[in-house]
Amino acid sequence: MQKISNTSAFDLAKQIKDKKITSVKLTKYFIERIQQHNPSLNAIISTDFENALTQAKNADALARKGEFIGPLHGIPMTIKDSFEVVGMPTTSGSKRLKGHFASENAAAVQRLVDAGAIIIGKTNLPLYAGDLQSYNDLHGVTNNPWDHSKTPGGSSGGAAAALAAGLTPIELGSDIAGSIRTPSHYCGIYGHKTTYGIIPFKGHIPGLPGTLSSPDLAVAGPMARSVKDLQLMLDVLIKDSPNEQSPLQIRLPKASKKPPKSFKVLAWIDDPLCPIEPDLATRYKALFKELREKGVTVVEQSPDQFDFTEVYELYLNLLGGVMGLTQKDLQQQIISHSAGLLGKLAKFINFPPHFEHFVRGAGQSHFSWLKKNERRERLKAKFTQLYSEYDVILTPVVPFTAIPHDHSPIMALRKVTTRGKERYYTDHMPWIALATVFGLPATSAPAGKDRDGMPFNIQIIGNSYQDKTTLQFASIIEAINGEFELPEAYNE
Repeated sequence: MQKISNTSAFDLAKQIKDKKITSVKLTKYFIERIQQHNPSLNAIISTDFENALTQAKNADALARKGEFIGPLHGIPMTIKDSFEVVGMPTTSGSKRLKGHFASENAAAVQRLVDAGAIIIGKTNLPLYAGDLQSYNDLHGVTNNPWDHSKTPGGSSGGAAAALAAGLTPIELGSDIAGSIRTPSHYCGIYGHKTTYGIIPFKGHIPGLPGTLSSPDLAVAGPMARSVKDLQLMLDVLIKDSPNEQSPLQIRLPKASKKPPKSFKVLAWIDDPLCPIEPDLATRYKALFKELREKGVTVVEQSPDQFDFTEVYELYLNLLGGVMGLTQKDLQQQIISHSAGLLGKLAKFINFPPHFEHFVRGAGQSHFSWLKKNERRERLKAKFTQLYSEYDVILTPVVPFTAIPHDHSPIMALRKVTTRGKERYYTDHMPWIALATVFGLPATSAPAGKDRDGMPFNIQIIGNSYQDKTTLQFASIIEAINGEFELPEAYNE
């Protein structure tokens, strides 16, 4: 019998419905797991166990009467600390928000609660979700369950670490610079960056508490240890809560293809802009062979419809615009006045290649942003022409496995040393830029482990609103690789 710590939320919900387990027993189990394993991991940084157990008792009382709130009835889970949750502080890693208690749940959180989920804790992240590692002065450093000397990634790093260690069955993350996909890759779990705009962002910090508008590029999305849990959560997250009363209801199309032999995929894993480590390349090649044996048509080549470098530079520019606009007024004025100068100086300051586009984007005018946005739409039209021939596009997520902790202050100037070779820290970003800049769905799915036993993923990019197609293809890869197994230290 599978251990509870590695059982899917889908199966746990079925066990509750079939009266094979109670929500109270399940909630107590994960509370004990957190108390046992979290001190050395530091993935979960605030909890509300008492209220969670009260909710679990209520869920069990309803179940005894044959009443069920929704598909997540009685399932305990954690939430990334950038989402507001009633009863627990939402700090986004900031000491200034240490005492911020929301009066209502973030919209995405409320949809999970309305489906029956019980929130037992919040997971760690970098300050204002602004790094690719998860640490901050308020809550400290989160470790990777596979190797505590390494980061679980960011910004949804606490979420990925908690999942990989079996401290929660499912998680809610957010993604603007690979913040779901990269931690999933570093921890070997599943994460899904949704099509832009299909899940409400209200109640996420940043922006500032109380912000109603959604920032460019950023999305919320599910994280889990199995594809069926991603699918379960996605269905919940795109459905209006009863109190939302939206005039429009999003209904994603079903997967465009089902059996492996019906899929034709483009496998694009090699590009001089961001070459990948040999261990990843070897495993990807083996995976493509295994997919072909299943009947999948796999075409290995780089698309020639557009310039990858231009897309990446455009992404950096638009990302800079989002990050600049989230700063306080005075900081924004400084950025605006200095961005032009910094852009010119970037080539002399040893910034990584292309980074000047981020700096310029942070201080650009609205007119400049409009021109960049039009360029985005034209490039997207070119890129999405690929979907007339291919069902999904396979790419790396990050070109290397989890890196050692590095908290040096200027993120862009950090270096990454892998297999004795020094690389730029910003090499985390080119491959994730493709789906982000065009607002496309992308699933980060486990692909294998490197020679040191560290996991890594592959990215499955679909056309707009084809979220269920990328998940369907992820299930084909999952059938090849087998179910997720907890790291040895957490598999007792």
